[in-house]
Amino acid sequence: MALTEKEIARYKHPIAVPGMGVGVQEIFKQTRILVVGTGGLGCPVLQYLSLSGIGVIGIADYGVILEEDLHRQPIFQMQDLRKHKAKMASSRLWASNPWTKHYPLLLQVKPDNVMQLLQGFDLVIDCSQHLPTHLVINDACVVQGVPFITGEVHNWVSWFGGFNMPDGKGGRTASYRCAAGTVDGYRNYDAGSLGATHGLTGLGIVNEVIKYLAGVPGGLAGRLYHYDHLHNSVETHGIVPDEAIILQTQAHGLLTAAAYGLEIVPDVED
Repeated sequence: MALTEKEIARYKHPIAVPGMGVGVQEIFKQTRILVVGTGGLGCPVLQYLSLSGIGVIGIADYGVILEEDLHRQPIFQMQDLRKHKAKMASSRLWASNPWTKHYPLLLQVKPDNVMQLLQGFDLVIDCSQHLPTHLVINDACVVQGVPFITGEVHNWVSWFGGFNMPDGKGGRTASYRCAAGTVDGYRNYDAGSLGATHGLTGLGIVNEVIKYLAGVPGGLAGRLYHYDHLHNSVETHGIVPDEAIILQTQAHGLLTAAAYGLEIVPDVED
């Protein structure tokens, strides 16, 4: 899908970066990414995916905008309070970049709809910061062969990783379930959240997505990153696929909401 003259003019600075060029920018335009969650992590992810020129972005969120969350959700404004996050995010993002298509999906991701929801997307970024949702999306991505990125922010620390991604040998990297033990060690449920740590983590995810789409070796595929933003330290883990876990996921497919520990919310009334 070729860039128009106006798009080439808009993206002239990214195109000028060594290793990028018009060809990579055209890859961005052809890419379809589903982002689940428009909270503190989803907002910076959505903003910079859109500004980078990703062609189609699905925005799945059933929640509404609350004032107490605005410190870490810079897409939204005071006049947006109590409005649907997905719809307002789509509107704000279009105002910044009308060349990208932004589709609001006012729904809860759950076993009943996730398989259909993934259809047509090249990559899923789960910004829900919700373990049952991570597992639902992971299982659907393993069954359908869709690359999956997720992460969480806890106070001063955060983590994110790339799962079920092409390994360059015709196979796939580890699933999220393969990394569960490592991830659990990084969770910190003390109260409070900082906007800056959410922003840093979201931008880190988008930077890795850009590298992945540009064909830069290494990066997110099969790796998990842990950041301590208070002490400016980072740890990188290589996640080894557990074939038994992956085969079991493929065989069982989607479980019930109860098995995931997922509380089903009423459908959104628009």
